[in-house]
Amino acid sequence: MKQFLILQLFVVSVMAQVTLDVKVLPKGATIILDGKEIGSAPVKGYSVKPGVHEIRLEAKGYAPAIHEIAVQDAKRLVADFMMNPMYKIKFRAKEKGLTFELNGEHTWRDEKIKLNLEAGAHRLR
Repeated sequence: MKQFLILQLFVVSVMAQVTLDVKVLPKGATIILDGKEIGSAPVKGYSVKPGVHEIRLEAKGYAPAIHEIAVQDAKRLVADFMMNPMYKIKFRAKEKGLTFELNGEHTWRDEKIKLNLEAGAHRLR
């Protein structure tokens, strides 16, 4: 009886797979699921067990993104993501000795600086 129960649990855990499709803008982004690279976007038909999983997205010119997904017991899950582009920004001050602050975190005193910033709202002081 005990062996039958163990075998039954093993069969259920092997069979409980969900088909995962991952779509990302931009196309071609690298998709990493639970630390393992599973391909370039879009990925279709990847088998995953129900539970919580981490998806990491990487693409040149875009900010890396990490998402946690909760996979329910289902036939198929389609996950859509959009990555934020990165922009090269140059700051130049005509006066010397000024202190700049970006987003309340980064400060600098250089008269010229180049930064890579993720798309979105930023605060410069």
